[in-house]
Amino acid sequence: MVLALALLASGCQGSADDTNGTGVSELPPTMMAALHTMVERSRALPLTDNLDLYFALLLRENHRAAVAMSALELNKGQDPALRSAAEHINHDHQQLILSLESAIRRLRALPLAFPEHTMQSERFGRLLDAATSGLHPAAHRSIARLDAGADSLHAPSSPQQEDAGTGSTDRDFAALLVPHHQNSITLARAELELGRDEALQKVAYLILQDQQREIEQVQAWLRHHPEKRK
Repeated sequence: MVLALALLASGCQGSADDTNGTGVSELPPTMMAALHTMVERSRALPLTDNLDLYFALLLRENHRAAVAMSALELNKGQDPALRSAAEHINHDHQQLILSLESAIRRLRALPLAFPEHTMQSERFGRLLDAATSGLHPAAHRSIARLDAGADSLHAPSSPQQEDAGTGSTDRDFAALLVPHHQNSITLARAELELGRDEALQKVAYLILQDQQREIEQVQAWLRHHPEKRK
């Protein structure tokens, strides 16, 4: 992640928001609420004439969700290993958000350089789908699986029940970080295929490695901390 920051840092000014030591001024009520906000804000982004710029805007929303989720874990979580992971995620993603904002300013100031950067709804749609599609169902399944086992996947549940999670901030953070990061990886792969900006392409490649490592970390935690059935 340090290299990713360096690739985008040119012209970056300011410092990470350390409000309450979390980077967010208002904590989401649940981990799922952070993901809902990410999806809603991503789908509300106006299209631009630059595919790389759209990727940077979507990735910024992705990392804002990671900051919110890690802030909630730091505020309410109890597990030392997950809190340590959340601290690193919170800091690194705040810094990357600042660097993305610098890249966004740079891309907005550039004249069109490639014919491919003209508006192409199919390619822009692929980026948006990569950032948002399947996230809510995947997240709901993760919570359902942990809450009541595989049979719960076939039982009806309300959005309120799904959003409430398992009642454990630690478990919800670990479980929902997986689908969140999987979407980040899918978005990075789409940028590698469709994008043109060299700095963002390198960041996308590093995201593939970094996010997969964090997925494996929380999956290992979940395996060693199975849900206690009542």
